Amino acid sequence: MLVGLARVPFIWGATKRTEERFRRILISKSAHLIWRLRNERVINERQPYSEKEISQRWLGALNRRLCMDCLLTDKRKYSKKVILKSIVLGMWWNTLENEEALPEDWTKEIGILVGMVK
Repeated sequence: MLVGLARVPFIWGATKRTEERFRRILISKSAHLIWRLRNERVINERQPYSEKEISQRWLGALNRRLCMDCLLTDKRKYSKKVILKSIVLGMWWNTLENEEALPEDWTKEIGILVGMVK
């Protein structure tokens, strides 16, 4: 897969490193979801999914990734594979529900969810 090679112009306030990492995650999670939905529909001979079902599954995939990124900021548990908090905070900036109400370091908070702009 060539997702890691994609270079897209810099847009928002995050650093280039966090923005590119976030884009790679979005692209790979979206491609994986498309593949899974197609396989489920074809193999299980099921009806096409509704927009709402697809949206919920996509947000679920992103929320699982957000939780994994938050867990990987624990230096004691994941010393060799740790992700810097600043990268996680910058990468998920401006994508969370009720972000203005969250503490400055929300990586240890329970129940943080990716929000969808309406």
